[in-house]
Amino acid sequence: WLRAGASPAAGQSNLIEFRRGAGQRNVVCIHPAGGTAFCYLSLAKVLPEEVGVYGVQSPGLNPGEATEPTVEAMAQAYLRLIEPLATQPLVLTGLSFGGLVAYEMARRLTAAGHRRVTVVLLDTQGSDDPGFRQQIGTVDMAEFRDKLVRFNGMYPGIEDAQVERYFNLYNHNRLAMAGYECEPRAGRVVLIQAREGFSRQQLHPLRSFWRRRADDFLAKLVNGGHWDMLETAEVHRVSQTLKQELQRFDAQEAKS
Repeated sequence: WLRAGASPAAGQSNLIEFRRGAGQRNVVCIHPAGGTAFCYLSLAKVLPEEVGVYGVQSPGLNPGEATEPTVEAMAQAYLRLIEPLATQPLVLTGLSFGGLVAYEMARRLTAAGHRRVTVVLLDTQGSDDPGFRQQIGTVDMAEFRDKLVRFNGMYPGIEDAQVERYFNLYNHNRLAMAGYECEPRAGRVVLIQAREGFSRQQLHPLRSFWRRRADDFLAKLVNGGHWDMLETAEVHRVSQTLKQELQRFDAQEAKS
């Protein structure tokens, strides 16, 4: 989601270096629909020190920036942004909408022959039901302001123009989500699902959706709701999964 309070000090770069690490293993976190990547700060803090951790923020977040029109265009632009990192084993991850962009990035890397990439989807939704994407629409300003308050985005001194920019970006990304076809073959896909409010049976359709798009698939559960996995102790479960995926690269290299 949106951590607007952190944005004014973030500078104009859309790539945030949370930690450089040793330069041999990297995790890249893609922004949710709100556009900022600061929701991953807690995750960056609990990942191993030697792992490089980066966040990608949405074009259009800063004044004067143009947005990327589609998920596919975002994926292509972000791959250019992280190109030096893709020469090393890479985990791409994203919460909600961010997972879609991370998935498309992984799909393109896999198609280009990269074998040391995994995408970890954090409660990223999808469905083969045509009605699923048709019902994704925009929100009005009143609902958006409520979301900003709920997620600590309304800091003292925030300007109306900034709120308006964030509002437009959020709706832009929602419409990009609705327009994304989600083609298959993204290599290894790991889905981490929030279990609160769902029976195991209800969680299965989403697993099936992503399994059909993966060459190698794994699903895991965390406690709490959609927004809790990066906000509570569950972030340690997410971190552990990312560490295990990085260790898979080590095992692959040992075999070769």
